[in-house]
Amino acid sequence: MAAILLFIYNLLIILLIVPASFLILIFSGKYRKELFYKLKERFVCYKPFPKQSKKIIWIHCSSLGEVRAVEPILDALRQDFFIVLTTITKTGREYASKIQKADFVSLLPLDLYFFMRKAFKIIKPDILILVETELWASMLYAANANNVKVMTINGRMSEKSFKIYKFLKFFWGFFARFINIVLARSKDDADRFAYLSGKNTEIHVTGNIKYDRDFVSKLVRADLDLKDGDIIFTAGSTREGEEEIIAGAYNKINEKFPEIKFFLAPRHLSRIERVKRILSEKGVKFLLFSEMLHCHSKLVSEYVVKEQQPLKQVQGDKYNFILVDVFGQLQSIYSISDICYVGGSIVKKGGQNPIEPAAYGKPVLFGIYMDNFKTEAEILVKYGGAINVFDAGDIAEKVNKFLSNKKIIAETGRNALKAVNSQKGAVNLTAQKIREYLK
Repeated sequence: MAAILLFIYNLLIILLIVPASFLILIFSGKYRKELFYKLKERFVCYKPFPKQSKKIIWIHCSSLGEVRAVEPILDALRQDFFIVLTTITKTGREYASKIQKADFVSLLPLDLYFFMRKAFKIIKPDILILVETELWASMLYAANANNVKVMTINGRMSEKSFKIYKFLKFFWGFFARFINIVLARSKDDADRFAYLSGKNTEIHVTGNIKYDRDFVSKLVRADLDLKDGDIIFTAGSTREGEEEIIAGAYNKINEKFPEIKFFLAPRHLSRIERVKRILSEKGVKFLLFSEMLHCHSKLVSEYVVKEQQPLKQVQGDKYNFILVDVFGQLQSIYSISDICYVGGSIVKKGGQNPIEPAAYGKPVLFGIYMDNFKTEAEILVKYGGAINVFDAGDIAEKVNKFLSNKKIIAETGRNALKAVNSQKGAVNLTAQKIREYLK
């Protein structure tokens, strides 16, 4: 039955990929670059691998966030194993190459059985490790056909995605059972994987490896002409509908605390022009982050959205609102902030990772729609390191309360850090399980 479903799945992908690629070529400059980036890797145009004395681990991540999350795992295994790392996105692929912690880096081949079978024949992995919720039917089938053990680490399945997989269980149930072991982030995630994969899959709750990351930032306030005494609020990874809310909160807070500095970092930089219009309509005077960087700053990088413009020498409080138009710097900005809001949570987008600001000891605000990071949000609230907010007025009220008694900022930040520290240890457990499976 799995073979029949795989044939239908492959046929549907072929029927969809041709017109989709044609439309991207004609209408989308942004996705056209993504489509042609190292295109040969999508078709498994690899040179034959030299014979290895070490066992081979194939780790697959979705994007940049997952590559960053597995860095400690790579550090724990790289000396003893040959590591192949694949990603779906261009930014994930670029970062994986930059950190040089894997022996071979590539984009994920197209999930057609012909290409996946070819990839397994060339790589010859001893184990395939999938990070979080990476389920690819042809990949899983090819692993099983080649007698390759499959492990999911940091297993995550949100309520939203589980509803989809549950609805399609007649299909995904046949392929999820090819996963031999799941190391889940939480009991809820474990239960969902157990339902989908059936009783043949070994499942353990090992915690979230993202808590174990080394949260170190080289950014200091002086790099951005900010003073130690400045109060900085950062709204990170905002989604459509949230920029208006953040601008409204800024206007309200600015009435009482005109010296506050606001950083706004949209989740998708393709929306920068749209966000600029929103801020202008709300009467917010803003400066682009790329214009704020010093010429000698370490932060000027290949991730600036446009060509670096002549830097403006801005004086006074005229530009207390900074729109982040640079990719890959949000974590550093969190590190120098006093209060942080995690986006995608007032609008129904499932939220973003609240661990990053919390790991720097910052008070965290987020909305009620944290489905994708439900466990993390609950732990932070339980420890008193995070607060729910509902709209612009509520954000302004909470921030004004913080600013009226700065001891609360410090106390809430300490609580956030305690919450993060209480959850550490997943990396060691995960690396141990991988080693055990490869004996």
